[in-house]
Amino acid sequence: MHKKSGFALFGLLCVSVLAPLQSVADEVYPHIYILGTMTNTDSERNVESTNNGWQLGFGYPINERLFVEGVYFDNTLETGDNNGSDFYQSGGGLDLHYGFGNREQFTPFVLAGIGVAENDVVPDVLDEDSFYWNLGLGFVGRIFDLQWLRYRGEARYVQDDYLDGRSDIRFGLGLEIALGTVQEKKEVVVEKVVYKQVQVQPKDSDGDRVVDQYDECPNTLPGARVDGRGCVIEQQVINIANITFETGSATLTPVGKNTLMSAVSFLESQNNVNIEIAGHTDSVGSNTYNLKLSQQRAASVKQFLVENGIASNRLVARGYGEASPLASNDTPTGRATNRRVEFRLTTR
Repeated sequence: MHKKSGFALFGLLCVSVLAPLQSVADEVYPHIYILGTMTNTDSERNVESTNNGWQLGFGYPINERLFVEGVYFDNTLETGDNNGSDFYQSGGGLDLHYGFGNREQFTPFVLAGIGVAENDVVPDVLDEDSFYWNLGLGFVGRIFDLQWLRYRGEARYVQDDYLDGRSDIRFGLGLEIALGTVQEKKEVVVEKVVYKQVQVQPKDSDGDRVVDQYDECPNTLPGARVDGRGCVIEQQVINIANITFETGSATLTPVGKNTLMSAVSFLESQNNVNIEIAGHTDSVGSNTYNLKLSQQRAASVKQFLVENGIASNRLVARGYGEASPLASNDTPTGRATNRRVEFRLTTR
């Protein structure tokens, strides 16, 4: 009967004190322990001087080194009689436990606590529940490389107020188990790295389908036909898009000037090429007006090229007016197509 009440007391003490603790330090776990005990009893108890028992505890961390421990113990105090008249003592309490380390290696600790003991003796009239306090020291450390399993040893001086007071020294040795350290082993998926050989396409800066490595005539104009060396083939006509002028005049727009800079680069890199600059208009306006305007625009292009370093004797400016349409002048799209500047290439 006394054991049942002792377990109940132990559980009540654990719940009442540990429940308010809301957080646990990182990587510090609660633990339980069980010890076999040997008690050097007070001579006033009238029992054998050395008696055996066991002790069970639960520890909850406040921080890495400080724990609150609930403890339950049970001792058999032998009287030396053979008539079954041994005394029994059990009880529970709370200890404040401080360790001088992280409990992974050999870690000394000290403790202090209070509790209640139930004394079951003969005669029964002397049965009594008593208050006790204890002080202790001990050691704890990991067994092998097991994070969850530790050895534990301790010695306690126990003073209780049974009758006129009793003093015992209790030694314990056993195991401590850390709770929460055994976690499910997660499979680590290692992604296989596949290296693919990337073929880098040879660079063709001017888009003439002859790679730069073998292109002897760089900066070819878009649309120009070239030979295997990347140089233009004689006698061909290139329609140069985006050579634009102010409305009704031969003044080049900024867009037109920017477009002609690619022609400058082309003529500089292929100095054996001559150009006839052919100006064309749509059919809006008189034939005479269109012929004059196309001539002026062709001349304006030539002047721009000369001003940017191209020899004048390589350039001829001619206006064709509306005489050579590429599309019908009956639609806006067709008329826009017919307003153009062509480069007619020859080599020398």
